Amino acid sequence: MLKAIIVDDELPARDELKFLLSQLPAITVIGEADNGPAAVGLAAQCDPDVVFLDIQMRGMSGLDTALALRTAAPQALIVFATAYDEYALKAFEIGAVDYLLKPFESQRVTATVLRLEKYHPEEWQVATTRLDQTLASAVQQPVHKLAVEKNGKIMLIDYDDIIYIHTLTGLVRIITVAGEYSYSGTLTELQERLRDTPILRVHRSYLVHMEKVKEVIPWFKGTYWLKLSTPGNSSYIEVPVGKGQIKKLKEILGLK
Repeated sequence: MLKAIIVDDELPARDELKFLLSQLPAITVIGEADNGPAAVGLAAQCDPDVVFLDIQMRGMSGLDTALALRTAAPQALIVFATAYDEYALKAFEIGAVDYLLKPFESQRVTATVLRLEKYHPEEWQVATTRLDQTLASAVQQPVHKLAVEKNGKIMLIDYDDIIYIHTLTGLVRIITVAGEYSYSGTLTELQERLRDTPILRVHRSYLVHMEKVKEVIPWFKGTYWLKLSTPGNSSYIEVPVGKGQIKKLKEILGLK
């Protein structure tokens, strides 16, 4: 019998998949986790045969989690779960043995389990080797694109097209050279994802692409505002710099 763990940051999705898998005698769910670090720890303890992994999670991404899982559970194969077709294609690009689209369908889940059940030991080894190779390649060649939403469509934008990111009443807006988009996650998640780019957290409500800054405006009591140009507009938008970010900003810009 195959031993599986389910990793997804949404409880309804975990419950749905766990129920569908419980109907199949060839597999048993031995654990579940709602984030990457918890999944890695669980895999190290349980040594699963397969991990059903959400490719889009808050915090530690599905790709980063997959990389860590390969160390924690070297014999485990990975099946990615995603709500979007383009991420399903990405799952195959980075070596997942299979993928499941949300909402899950019983027939599709059954087909995946049957496929895993029929693997011979040598085929299993080939699959894990391919997974390691493609994950390593994905790390060496990161994709600098962000999945955003507009008019009900999921679109991919280049990091360099982003001017600034703003959150208001829990909604995250991405302002780019081509217009405005929304993002389903949080500003903190974006800060982590964009940490190796020029897009920096300058305020609790703002991330700013520092290469798009036109002017730094000194304000009262040692505070600052950043002046940014916006697409299709001759005027500028001014973004506040939080007190906790002033020192870092001055270091980046060489201000005294």
